[in-house]
Amino acid sequence: MSAPSPRQAKPLHETHSIEELTTEALEAAQAGDWDRVDACYTARGISLATGGVDRTVAQRLVTIDEQVRAAVLVAQAAISGQLGDAAQVTRHLRRLRESSGPLAGESGTMHHEA
Repeated sequence: MSAPSPRQAKPLHETHSIEELTTEALEAAQAGDWDRVDACYTARGISLATGGVDRTVAQRLVTIDEQVRAAVLVAQAAISGQLGDAAQVTRHLRRLRESSGPLAGESGTMHHEA
């Protein structure tokens, strides 16, 4: 097992520029890797706290942030749709169960074959 490289051992905010972190967050959002998005924005926050950015860079960051937000909204809509579908299936299964009556094992009667 090899030792981690110096680049791997350093935190993201020390190895990536603010723009690189933001672009990486966008790529991660588009791939649905929300843990990575969180890590990039956390590292970016640390970098921003230790130093400012000029107006041009800030405008580019805002543009990329809007794209990340759009990816988040798409993911939320997809999840909401899946939750709705799951609830509909659950209701359908419940109606089927109620209309079919108790199953043999649920009726309280034991059947024993000799």
